[in-house]
Amino acid sequence: MNSLAWLTLAPILTPLGFGLGLLWPWRRPVRVGLALTGALLTLAFALGLLFATADGTVLVGELGGWPAPFGIVMTADQLTAWVSVLGAVSALLAVWQAAADPDPVREKHHLLALMQFLFAGVQLSFLTGDLFNLFVAFEVMLVASYALAVLGSTREQLREGFRYIVMNLAASALLVVACGLSYGVLGTLNLAHLAQRSAELGPNTTVTAVGVLLLIVFAAKGALFPLGFWLPGTYPALPPAVGTFFAAVLTKVGVYALLRVFTTVFVQEAGVTNTLLLGLGTVTMLYGALGAASQREWRRILSFLVVSSVGYLAFGLGVGTVEAVRASVGYFAVSVLVTTALFSIATVAERASGSPLVRVRGMLDALPLLAGCFLLCALTVAGLPPSGGFVAKYALVRAGLAEGSPLALLAVASALLSSLITLYAMLNVWRGFFWGQHPSWLPVYRVPRPLRASAYAASALVAGLTLFAGPLFARADATAAELRDNARYIRGVLGDRPVMIPEPPTGGEVK
Repeated sequence: MNSLAWLTLAPILTPLGFGLGLLWPWRRPVRVGLALTGALLTLAFALGLLFATADGTVLVGELGGWPAPFGIVMTADQLTAWVSVLGAVSALLAVWQAAADPDPVREKHHLLALMQFLFAGVQLSFLTGDLFNLFVAFEVMLVASYALAVLGSTREQLREGFRYIVMNLAASALLVVACGLSYGVLGTLNLAHLAQRSAELGPNTTVTAVGVLLLIVFAAKGALFPLGFWLPGTYPALPPAVGTFFAAVLTKVGVYALLRVFTTVFVQEAGVTNTLLLGLGTVTMLYGALGAASQREWRRILSFLVVSSVGYLAFGLGVGTVEAVRASVGYFAVSVLVTTALFSIATVAERASGSPLVRVRGMLDALPLLAGCFLLCALTVAGLPPSGGFVAKYALVRAGLAEGSPLALLAVASALLSSLITLYAMLNVWRGFFWGQHPSWLPVYRVPRPLRASAYAASALVAGLTLFAGPLFARADATAAELRDNARYIRGVLGDRPVMIPEPPTGGEVK
């Protein structure tokens, strides 16, 4: 075992431990300090994973000393470390936002503790090396998210929360069925061992059917059309800090699962799943962009943009080439950071205007720096130069054109059209909220400086995507190359010796 294997558990146990500590009735400054410390430590451990796996090392943490595939293992390669860092960054900004925007009622019911449990579930989803434990991770994450979705008990929260819970419970039930079928067909649930067994069987209709079932589950978790119908109504009903993290990261957990399973495990007969992903991505991009253009409230517009961004990620996965996967990995970072920034900006804008609507007009004079941050994020989410979003979308479009199939070309057309519609939606927000003369009878409310600072910090990270696009895509390139060679992941988890599965008991052993 690598001496740094403990790092695979650290980003999970840290928020879990701080979440338990936050259940104690501390005074608010202590609770806030603990929550921020927990998020900072989680980010530090995730960065440790990033450096430890930069040379292609696969870290494996064996729980109880039982080796894979027979025991529970946590694994970290370049992809895992990458998404773990992005999740931790978004978590830190969400805690910062919650700390700067006191909510006595929800905090009394353990808002900060539930957020830490949610972070632990997300990190467990990224780091687990086992399909069944991925289900467990989803449940840990979703139990916390269910509580956060209805915390406050407004009518809108209860209505949308019920839809969110029912949808995710159905997807979880389907995941259990998929786990059972995977074990029945391949005799294991460890991801590396599944990849090995799948390669031994070669193209196989039953294995492909299991893969399609998993695709449906993860598409529901990732909110791909038409399975993402719950998202645009649910996220606007959440408390602001919680909504920021939900929008930036929760759908990306489903996308990460798609990336892991369909670039590492089920790669023998990828045509069917890639075609499905490409088709779903094509429709999702357009659906999200049209939905954003049709809305007039900050969070509803941004929620549809979250749906559209998932479509772009599915587009890259569906094309399936190394260049396309590289573009998807790069776009993953762009999507997480720009979504975090836009939802943080929306929080400040709603507090300043006292309204969830974007039709306020003339807020440029009162919030000039926020307007600059919004413009930067609008360019990024629409994919215009010189933003990091342009680099990522350009790479996706180029990969689609290189693939050249009719469906890939249709996806390229959808991506370009969606970008134009997204730009239109963003310009509508700019014109409606920042531009023009502010009505004298409408007040401009004071927004706490720490709350504004959280939006500026998130926007600075989006600016960093432009300044450091080269290193960002070099990292994405290395990750895509590693995903292309799944033998390295299999060797890293299972070692070089063949796995000997014990024969099933026949009953004759009992005397």
